[in-house]
Amino acid sequence: MLDDMDDLMVRYGIDGLFAYGSPFDSPNLLWLTGFRSSDRIYYLRNKGEQGVIGAHFNTLDRVKKESFLKRTYDISEFVIQLYKENKQVIENRDALIGPMLRDEFAGKTLGVPDDIPASVLVILQRLGYDVKVVRNLVPDARATKSPDEVRKIRRAGDATVGAILKVVELIKDSDIGANKTLMHQGVPLTVGKVKLALEHFLLDRNAECSEDTILAVGEKAFDWHYLGNPEDELKAESPIILDVFPRLKQERYLADVTRTIVRGPLPKRVKEMYEGVQAGADAAVDVLTHDAKIDDVNLACFNELKHHGFDSRRLNPEAKDGMTHGLGHGIGLEVHEQPDLYNYEAHFAAGHVVTMEPGVYLKDIGGVRIENDYLVTKGKAELLTRNLESIILI
Repeated sequence: MLDDMDDLMVRYGIDGLFAYGSPFDSPNLLWLTGFRSSDRIYYLRNKGEQGVIGAHFNTLDRVKKESFLKRTYDISEFVIQLYKENKQVIENRDALIGPMLRDEFAGKTLGVPDDIPASVLVILQRLGYDVKVVRNLVPDARATKSPDEVRKIRRAGDATVGAILKVVELIKDSDIGANKTLMHQGVPLTVGKVKLALEHFLLDRNAECSEDTILAVGEKAFDWHYLGNPEDELKAESPIILDVFPRLKQERYLADVTRTIVRGPLPKRVKEMYEGVQAGADAAVDVLTHDAKIDDVNLACFNELKHHGFDSRRLNPEAKDGMTHGLGHGIGLEVHEQPDLYNYEAHFAAGHVVTMEPGVYLKDIGGVRIENDYLVTKGKAELLTRNLESIILI
């Protein structure tokens, strides 16, 4: 949370944090300012103070109305001077950054996030500042969600669950044709058609796919991030992995939910995969709580999968099948953010929002994956993506 920023600045050894860019391109800037815009802005926060936004002309007017920050720095006169000298602003940002820092920065060492443009980093160094890249400072602060952020993620989860149910409805309304192809209104039900219906559903709920939805049919799901070719046809008696991670258009927070759907009789081996994945998910969630060691949660899942006869790269780095990816990831303004579940020695904290997405992948069958989003609390983790069966059999 924003309240964590000062302690983190002390931990990272900086006197101030400087950032530059478009809040639509930089989740860090959006989170630090609450300013929704594609316009580029400058941001400075001195340790122990509220942040200040540098902007000009109409952008400055909108910052004053829309950002939760009340401090601004007007760079309009410096931009006008560059215009008078027929100089491009983008090539002379030192003429804007220099005065802002001279007037507003009270320390020596400036921290910058990992996504700052290299050209701006060079400008700061040429201006004589001691610059330190603090890649994880803002992501670490963002990891602990406020109640308002949790509400937004839950709202994104509701839209995501609804979109998955829309796809389930399409599959349910389809007939089984030749070669077990699902036929919807007389034509094959394809990945392209399903994704289009899903995107329409989300847009009607003021949400959009943040990236391309994963929809993998049968053996192709052995590659657990295979997006699906638009012409791929959905099949009966074969696991269909649907991984949906949309973003709310206004609030810009995300959810991430995966279900594996089977239409028709469930093959015996797929049933065994389902049982192992569900058991792994239950084992991980049972120990997901405040101050739990991240690797203890990981191992709860992987050991359970091993008990069910499935390999994993966590227990066997050379594994070719089984669970060949991580257990999950943090989520918020980005699909993947802190906490990092590969940071095995770290601990979960109340307020973290994470996905748990165990999966098992076998080359001749495909994959089975279940994913939900959880809020870490001092007790049992709270499920945020509700009202959807873990296993969807039609």
